[in-house]
Amino acid sequence: MRNLGSCLLWNIWKVRNDLVFNNNHVSVVSCIHKALEDFKVFDLHHALNYCSQILVNPNIIAVWELPPPLFMKINVDAAYNNGKGVVAAVAVDSFGNHLGCGALCFNTFSATVAEAKAYVFGIQLAKRLQLSRLIVEGDASEIPKAVTGNTNEIPWSLRSTVLSILDRIKDFSEIRFVAIPRDANSIAHDLVQYAISNFINKWWYHDEPPNCIMQRLTFSED
Repeated sequence: MRNLGSCLLWNIWKVRNDLVFNNNHVSVVSCIHKALEDFKVFDLHHALNYCSQILVNPNIIAVWELPPPLFMKINVDAAYNNGKGVVAAVAVDSFGNHLGCGALCFNTFSATVAEAKAYVFGIQLAKRLQLSRLIVEGDASEIPKAVTGNTNEIPWSLRSTVLSILDRIKDFSEIRFVAIPRDANSIAHDLVQYAISNFINKWWYHDEPPNCIMQRLTFSED
């Protein structure tokens, strides 16, 4: 809240100077709006600095791999059809144990927006599971690039979703985004196809993974 107060005071000072030196009258609402915009920009940069590591690693190997020790991995995927989107996320530990997963159906206007929401959903799953060191894998490489790039260059259609991701990453001590081939993302793909076929909105806990991904989990453990 101290940072928000600083942004507000700074904008009040600018409005005062604009009135005194330029005789420009700025409304209170406009002043507050500008203060909130400044605070949002500051808070996003703070979020990026707060998180100790945000990496985008391309992985050309079309095989799913276990996360390294002390890391948890969340695979995310999305599907889109005629104004309907579905996202899914699956979390495992470094031994291949299922930690939890989920799927969500919603209305949207593009496949790209659905893919972006899949990353938000994956981070929501990580927060539900109280994870700290995290690898988020998906096959939509443009989303991690938007997250780690210049906020002014985020496409308007993705802006609110990407800003939501940036706002959430400060909850983790370390987070990595890995772009993988679709064949290496089969576990999340299977869950998203199951969800869109059955219109599923659900969280699954560690001891009750859905049948549609059981084979993938067994393979991972082998």
